[in-house]
Amino acid sequence: MKLLLDIGNTRIKWCVDKNGDIGARGNVSYKQKGFSQEIQQYWSKLDAPQLLAISSVSAKEIRQQLVTIAKQNWPDINVFIAKSSVQACSVTNAYQDAEKLGVDRWLGLIALRHYYPEINCIVDCGTAITLDCLDETGQHLGGLISPGLQLMKKSLYQDTEDLGFIENQCSLGLANFTDSAIYTGTIYAAAGLIEKAARDLCQSKALVLTGGDAELIANILILKLEVIVEPDFVFKGLSLLAKEAGV
Repeated sequence: MKLLLDIGNTRIKWCVDKNGDIGARGNVSYKQKGFSQEIQQYWSKLDAPQLLAISSVSAKEIRQQLVTIAKQNWPDINVFIAKSSVQACSVTNAYQDAEKLGVDRWLGLIALRHYYPEINCIVDCGTAITLDCLDETGQHLGGLISPGLQLMKKSLYQDTEDLGFIENQCSLGLANFTDSAIYTGTIYAAAGLIEKAARDLCQSKALVLTGGDAELIANILILKLEVIVEPDFVFKGLSLLAKEAGV
């Protein structure tokens, strides 16, 4: 059994992988006090995994805290830290400095190549929105990065007078109050970016959406192509990379 761990820009997500089947899962913000104690409580209830596999775009200190918790629970556990590389799992990295490609994007590309080899585009709708394309041989063609929905809202809150940060969902459409206008505006900004990039840069016939806001954004995409929502794509890519590494 593997314990898969995805440390993002704001949240820590984990799940149990039993021979490719995703099982028990959880998530917590590491911006909140006491997050490590909360994780300790969750993990203490798990059966002992043989491997802790980690994808992290956050500070090394956060990662080390989680490795320490895992070692306290399961002293014999092996630890695998995923890294972007020039080539892995039939995917070739487009970046001149391969390790500079965010590991979450790299794992998404690996999962895309393995599970949907006929699809050439993956979009992660998280704290940032990232889009990456592959060709039919598994060559990464490059990608783009944009602020995610929450970052767009926060930029308005921080840099515009008299606008508050919007947490609640509103109805989509032309708005007659500010909160709703911001809510719809940010979602349509994200959708427009994805639609234009997929069409103009990737010439996509289908795409995979992952990340926390994937389903929300997928509901308003109007592209005449297939859209697949895959919430566990980073975990799936992490499991594949760990398997290829022989751990």
